[in-house]
Amino acid sequence: MLTSWQQIQLILKYIWQSSPLLTLLNAFIVLVRGMLPLMLLYLVKLLVDELQIVITTPAGSENYSQLITMLVSAGVLFLVNTLSATFASLVREKQAFAISDFFDTMIHDKTTSLSYGFFEYPKYQNIFYRALNEASYRPSRIYYGILGIVQNAITLLVTGGILLAVHWTVPGILLLMTVPIAIIRLRYASKMFHFKRENTMLERKVSYYNRLLTAPEFAKELRVFDLGNFFRKRYNILKNSWRQSQYKMLVGKTKQETIVQIFAATAFFAVYGLIAMKAYYRQVSIGDVVLYFLAMQRGYAYLQELLLRWTGLYEDSLFLYNLFEFLQLENNKKDSLPNANAPFPVPIRKGITFSNIGFHYPANEKWVLKNLNFTIKTGETVALVGINGAGKTTLVKLLCGLYQPVEGTIMIDGTPLSEINMQETVANISVIFQDFTLYNVTARENIWFGNVRNTVDDAEIRTAAQKAGIDLVIESFADKYDTTLGFLFEGSEQMSPGQWQRLALSRSFFNNAQIIILDEPTSSLDSFSEARLLKYIRSITTNRTAIIVSHRLSTIKMADRIVVLNGEKIAETGTFDELIQKKGILAEMVENLLHT
Repeated sequence: MLTSWQQIQLILKYIWQSSPLLTLLNAFIVLVRGMLPLMLLYLVKLLVDELQIVITTPAGSENYSQLITMLVSAGVLFLVNTLSATFASLVREKQAFAISDFFDTMIHDKTTSLSYGFFEYPKYQNIFYRALNEASYRPSRIYYGILGIVQNAITLLVTGGILLAVHWTVPGILLLMTVPIAIIRLRYASKMFHFKRENTMLERKVSYYNRLLTAPEFAKELRVFDLGNFFRKRYNILKNSWRQSQYKMLVGKTKQETIVQIFAATAFFAVYGLIAMKAYYRQVSIGDVVLYFLAMQRGYAYLQELLLRWTGLYEDSLFLYNLFEFLQLENNKKDSLPNANAPFPVPIRKGITFSNIGFHYPANEKWVLKNLNFTIKTGETVALVGINGAGKTTLVKLLCGLYQPVEGTIMIDGTPLSEINMQETVANISVIFQDFTLYNVTARENIWFGNVRNTVDDAEIRTAAQKAGIDLVIESFADKYDTTLGFLFEGSEQMSPGQWQRLALSRSFFNNAQIIILDEPTSSLDSFSEARLLKYIRSITTNRTAIIVSHRLSTIKMADRIVVLNGEKIAETGTFDELIQKKGILAEMVENLLHT
């Protein structure tokens, strides 16, 4: 992992790439605004001295030209300072958008290219959580923190030169007043960083219970099972545990800062006393007194701000570790083979071969599949059957390329699936998962998502909807296929679970893939809808290779062959009638189903 300084350098490089012109413009504004406060201070000193001259000049012989020039100059400088602040805010906001867009693109590139396994492995959820929480604002804060440090440094250099005129020790005293506070804050930033890393799981749990109490998808069960008070109690317990630990560290930091601030105040007033004494003995003018007083007060404020920015930069650089930890995640070599550029066989002639397939999930060494060997012929419809946890959905994930087998090879017409170009695999394998996604977009787009490589052809989309038996539902909406579905956005239409499932199935009908995979395609349908849909499934699987995962007898019976998974292996395979006569596992499952 990169060091903090290397990470900051890399972030600055990314910021430059996101908007070079705005970066230069911001740097120029910082330089100008670093000098303006000091110029204003010096003008105040000249103005006070000129006023003293005018006041002490005998009546009738006053010369106001110099005083008017000073007043006009102060007004112009004040206007420039105000306008530059407004312009700086505008430039900063525009660059913040550019930086945010740049890092959003980096994050999205990473999340869409990472192997699917990362999203099912608990270890990486902490990494995702930390990175995605920090990525939205840390890079911008680092950049503007550095600009702020440069601006404060310019101001402080000139302020220090002014205070040297009071006494050579004053700038040193000013520095000693603020350094201890900076050290305290640096230590606190380091403690907070390690605390948040060590307690990411606790923070995620707090966030999870907050989501249970607020997200729409949980609102129904929250009420019918009266879980509100239970979740609120658990949320408060976890949240209070999290906050008390943070508050304890903050109290310790505050106590240390209070002691240091007492000594700083003593030194501050001692310097004020020195300036007053010089004025009493007429060693400095009244204008000088005003200048020194303001320089001392503002110098202390600028130095505080400088060290605060510095500690903030240190804190942000620590949290950058979370972002780069995520960006540097690498896919397993098996998940991203460099020679995965072979074409997908078109048309498939031999079929799909599972050769000695073995698989277990990254977080668990228990084998889900082991020594699995079977072939699905071209144009054959195969039903995968087995108890929950037998590996049916896992086998589907392997065929879709979401995971790579730990052992063995999946081949399409003799070509290893892992060597086939992923985009071609997506184009030739259409899948609807049991836990399909409900997209809160238009009905047309919901169907089109089945094959976004094709243009949006209304006739094809309607045909797909008809085949899935969802066309009449969509046509009943006021805006028909332009209707937004779901409940997230105003003007949307909600559908029943069965209607959503038919809509999801229409994506497969829209996709002209060679291989069709349906994971529990009729689980949310009533008997009448199921009967209608099965007719269309038979039509869509004609002359295509199809894999159906199901527990329903009506769906299983339409398969050319049934593969029964049991534990790590295939228990039996054959047609429905053959397996019933064999009186094996499938026959037992059917018997139990009929007597349920």
